[in-house]
Amino acid sequence: MLLGAVATLTASGITFSTMSAGAATTDSDAAAAPAAGTAAVKMKVATHNVWRGRAQFKALGHVIGWQEMESAAARKRLREQLPKYSHFLPKSGPAKAVPISWRKDVFKPLDSGSVLTHKGEAKVTPNRYVNWVLLEHRSSQQRFFMVNTHFISGAWSKHPERQGRWKKHAGKLRDVVKNLHGRNTKLPIFVVGDFNRHRKVSLPGNVDYIRVKGAKGVPIDQSYATGSVTTSKVDRLKRFGSDHSAYRFTASF
Repeated sequence: MLLGAVATLTASGITFSTMSAGAATTDSDAAAAPAAGTAAVKMKVATHNVWRGRAQFKALGHVIGWQEMESAAARKRLREQLPKYSHFLPKSGPAKAVPISWRKDVFKPLDSGSVLTHKGEAKVTPNRYVNWVLLEHRSSQQRFFMVNTHFISGAWSKHPERQGRWKKHAGKLRDVVKNLHGRNTKLPIFVVGDFNRHRKVSLPGNVDYIRVKGAKGVPIDQSYATGSVTTSKVDRLKRFGSDHSAYRFTASF
């Protein structure tokens, strides 16, 4: 599904800023195209479960995956609070709960998709999805895939009967990553989301888990990137009114 075009704004003259772990991205921050001989793109990638839309929507990175954006009101606030961003919001209601946002002056959307991982059940889970976008850096024309998802809760704690759904979701996520990698093996793939399990997932296409700075184990909110991409460790940020911390890492490619 091809996304609608966005207004073309130049990114020239905007420099990349280094931020502390507890800070959000400011409006003046943008993914820079470094000088010749270095990486084409250097950007911040973030993820945040916003607690059923109750949290503040902060400009956490140049590309952001959100979870639990469950209501139309929350999505309206997202658009109002982040006017410098464009957003992928699929047609399906439950799929809209895991949107992807990007700085519209820095990136141009080329393609997008939403894949159902399993059906929902009343008072247990909504339908679950994997969403993805293909973005192009306006200055360097470097392209990459961004993937966002949210797994069923409680499968590895108090609701073991949900593990079948969780595993089916993991299989669908692997299929999405494999298919995206097959479209162009040279394009980086980033995966973020609430995995609702304290264990990293094995993904195809040389897409690897990125460790969280200072964490002894694996949080349920996770980030992955293609091995050819240079990344920092993931910073655990503030909660910004959510019951989850936000997370962010730097990627250069």
